[in-house]
Amino acid sequence: MLKLHKYKLLIVGLTIGLLIIIFLAFRFLTPFGAVVSYQFNSILNRDKLSKIKGAEETSSFSPSQTGVLQIPQQTIRQNIVTFNLKLITKPIEGVWVNLKFKGNPKEIKIGVRGSEKEKYQYLPLYNQILNSLTWGQTSEGKTTFWQREKKYPDLSGLISKPPVSDDIRIASYFFDPSDIVMKESGQSSQNNLKIEKTLRGTHTLLVKVDKKPLLLTVSKQDANAYKGEDNLSIQIYDSRQNKLAEQLIPDDGVIDSGGLRMAAQKSDIKIDDIKSGIYKIVLQDMTENADVRIKSVEVNQPSLVFQAPVFVVDEKPTILWTNSKKITMSTPHNGGVQTVKLDGKNDLKVEKEGKAFSFDLTSDSASMLHKLEIPKNDLNINGDGYFAFSQESFFNPEPIKTVDLSKVIDINKIDFIIANYQPAKKSSSAKATGDKDGEWYIAQAYFDPKDIKIDEDKLYFSLESPELNSYGGEIVIDSLEVTVKKPGWFSKPEPAKESGSITVEKQNIIQKAKAWINNLWQKLFKKTPGTITITNTKTSPTPSPSPSQKPIPSPSPIQKITNFIRILNGGAGQGGAGEFAKVLAGAGFTNVTAETADKTDYKNAIIKYRQEDEKIVAKLEELLKKDYKTVDKQKIATTSAEIVVIIGEK
Repeated sequence: MLKLHKYKLLIVGLTIGLLIIIFLAFRFLTPFGAVVSYQFNSILNRDKLSKIKGAEETSSFSPSQTGVLQIPQQTIRQNIVTFNLKLITKPIEGVWVNLKFKGNPKEIKIGVRGSEKEKYQYLPLYNQILNSLTWGQTSEGKTTFWQREKKYPDLSGLISKPPVSDDIRIASYFFDPSDIVMKESGQSSQNNLKIEKTLRGTHTLLVKVDKKPLLLTVSKQDANAYKGEDNLSIQIYDSRQNKLAEQLIPDDGVIDSGGLRMAAQKSDIKIDDIKSGIYKIVLQDMTENADVRIKSVEVNQPSLVFQAPVFVVDEKPTILWTNSKKITMSTPHNGGVQTVKLDGKNDLKVEKEGKAFSFDLTSDSASMLHKLEIPKNDLNINGDGYFAFSQESFFNPEPIKTVDLSKVIDINKIDFIIANYQPAKKSSSAKATGDKDGEWYIAQAYFDPKDIKIDEDKLYFSLESPELNSYGGEIVIDSLEVTVKKPGWFSKPEPAKESGSITVEKQNIIQKAKAWINNLWQKLFKKTPGTITITNTKTSPTPSPSPSQKPIPSPSPIQKITNFIRILNGGAGQGGAGEFAKVLAGAGFTNVTAETADKTDYKNAIIKYRQEDEKIVAKLEELLKKDYKTVDKQKIATTSAEIVVIIGEK
């Protein structure tokens, strides 16, 4: 009898231990992925409010409106506020930021980085000009094109035939010109590019990467004409000026000024996981007297151009191709006095050493690309365009000239605007709470995890409103939510585009199984992240509020909806499912995935759901009808806890 009792205790102990192991495995390993939301408002911690240091906190009691104590709000009057959060999951599939605010800011942007050593990656949350702009507009993907007066059918028309008048100005906002260049050019099938020309001093190159990996080989030789070490630094930057790689070609060992030249040294750089785009390569001469000679540059991409200035000191004649309209040339030596041939017919004469000779080619509109034949070299060449050593390798990294919208003082002097900006939307909750002190806005941003290098287990954020305190502005924050999605063991980086009914059906069965188990697990063991840490940067002291200032009532928080929603892009355009996922996140949906449908010729929008999910479907239908006139609701007999939304062509 005693043995039987011991066996029972052993079985109970093993069962409890097994349950603990399973809990910990799902808690930290999350085999089916996880969606974790980090919030700061009064809901996060009822005993200790998560509050931004330096922000004014207000709350009010108004029985005539709601009869309950309103959630405290936080008012920011500083230009920059930073905070960080400790991740419970790593790696991540995406970062979503949702901000509910009101006030009078001119601009709000959010920055994120995965290390204090890295630069912030910024996205816009609110721009006063764009949010109130009434110009005609067209959108393509994430880019919107505004015109004061319609002169082009869309952005492609502007790119193909940009205005020639200097009086017509184009502003851009969070817009990367490389998006246009890569879209227009497509992938090239040409071979690698090798430039075997001797260059003196620091040079900056731009390379168009349309295949990976990126391979770069640079060789240099020390002139040893001056005393000291002759080092060359090679640096590679992305379009956001993040340094991707850096390597040093050291001195050849000769540090005197005897002019002894040793064999050339070379260095190789390889970047495996690189996205298509335009990258900057800086070949920085670390000497004071330009004592380094760059002997060759080789890259496994076909398109590469140089920014001005270009200083060729090769022994053989050189041909340069440029789109510059204003060119300046000078030589430091008498032997560099020469005549440069332009387009095989015009003479550009450099007649004296130490003097700059300028040439204006704006009157020559017959050719967009000019050919320079340089017989003697030893010329320091500047221009308002780009230079290439072959016509085939030339590309224009800046097809249109723009000014930064953030620095525009008078919008009336701008004719066109190009921006990657999702307008902040007015919240309907202000009407429900009777708030008359201003309109609430909901702003959203999504960060691609490929743009965030996470060193440890933290994300660092910077919430910024440039010059806010200079004009007495303020931002009243009702809620700020950061959502981080972690991939599961079975997740794929990109949804697979399967073909054939059998394959698709298998995929659906797996997705349903995952959704059912994940939904059950979330109900049994809900994940709760630790309180996020919030700190503020050193700025000017926050002014004290006026005694007569009335407290600002706060609307009720958005109700969280935990039902699993699967959005399938069936023809809504690139990124359509992700965009609607962000809309759902702003509406309170906390368990949403965005994938590709089995085909891309769906029309309108379709919702597939169970009978018991009618109320949730009504909310989804309301959100969909903002973009789709027709929403087809299909009740299906299923035990799956998921709701499927297919968004097709509008």
